[in-house]
Amino acid sequence: MAKPSYPRARRLAETIRRLAGEWLEAEQADQPGLVTVTDVRVTEDLHHASVFFTVLGDDQARAETEAWVASAAVQARTFVASQLRLRHAPTIEFVPDTVPGEGARIDRLLAGLEPPRGAPVNQSPGPDQEGSGA
Repeated sequence: MAKPSYPRARRLAETIRRLAGEWLEAEQADQPGLVTVTDVRVTEDLHHASVFFTVLGDDQARAETEAWVASAAVQARTFVASQLRLRHAPTIEFVPDTVPGEGARIDRLLAGLEPPRGAPVNQSPGPDQEGSGA
């Protein structure tokens, strides 16, 4: 994937993120889920872009929207290529972003943990109590 110190790949990734978002906004009028582009990673040779996205909706809407986005990757590439000034437009692969779902799962797991027995409960100092040396 693109190195953070390589500005051309980073600029191209940001441009593709913006263009893919615009294309999805225009094309998803009849789709059940709301799609958000979360990240784009471009290879060092600028020939392939992975577009990470999330879908807002229930499981059925998410599955339908993910299938639609995957099947419409060629159309998205055509739109992006028409907006870029590159000799070869990168191929586009849409990848469901699992980070928000994993974060919510970790939050649920942490909320279910009980503090160890005998451990002090963390309490923030109230307005009448002194803080910690500030």
